[in-house]
Amino acid sequence: MKIRGPVIALLLALVAVYFIFFAKVSEDKGGLEIMVDEYLESKIDLTRVNLEAVSREVLAYAADGSGLPETLDALRRFHPAAVAQVDAWGGKIRYEKLSDDAFRLSSAGPDRAFGTGDDIVKDF
Repeated sequence: MKIRGPVIALLLALVAVYFIFFAKVSEDKGGLEIMVDEYLESKIDLTRVNLEAVSREVLAYAADGSGLPETLDALRRFHPAAVAQVDAWGGKIRYEKLSDDAFRLSSAGPDRAFGTGDDIVKDF
């Protein structure tokens, strides 16, 4: 008989967890699905911030009078932070020199494969 109280409390807690994480909240998505989507969005935002950080390093290198580098490895000596930057999924950031004054930085995105629809690309 002393077990009945904790068992009822446990059942109520499980029902509450179900409604918080699995019940349909909005747009036919449960709470857990919404949290996963928000987590993915935060990783995309972090990757955009990392792309901006690398672009500042590339532009600082160019401002030193050397022009845009051919690869990010050219920055290794004076701007090591640019070479060490990765996207939110741990993948390397790809650098492409488009012209003497333009370049592109890209991340493979969540699927970690370049050339797919979820790539994060920024031209500078």
